[in-house]
Amino acid sequence: MNILLFCLFLSALYSDEPKDLLAVDIRQRIMNDKQIRIVIQINNNSQRNISELDGFLLHINSKGDILSEKRITFLEPADGALQPKQSVSKDKVFSLNRRQPDRFEFYIAKVRFPNDYRVYTYHPAIGFYRVD
Repeated sequence: MNILLFCLFLSALYSDEPKDLLAVDIRQRIMNDKQIRIVIQINNNSQRNISELDGFLLHINSKGDILSEKRITFLEPADGALQPKQSVSKDKVFSLNRRQPDRFEFYIAKVRFPNDYRVYTYHPAIGFYRVD
């Protein structure tokens, strides 16, 4: 009986692992011999609606140099709010480097919530923090 209670206690501890409030998923899709499509999907795991969301996609070569930086707007005020447990995605097309594959990183730059005039940004370790 004690072993069963101990197992239940451990499962309760590990079953509620904290998730990122905004989970970013970057997928690469090769379109043809010269182009690659980068799909960025953001999952809203927070308990709040999001009315504006944008960020920057970095194109980095194999040496670590930034080749380009593109701003991507996921949500605008006219689009409506992103509800909790929903996702939004956008894509960008880049030229394909077959010899040395490039890497892509995405950073969330601006988050706004409905009925809140303040602007926030997001970091996975900290969460939302105010920038204005």
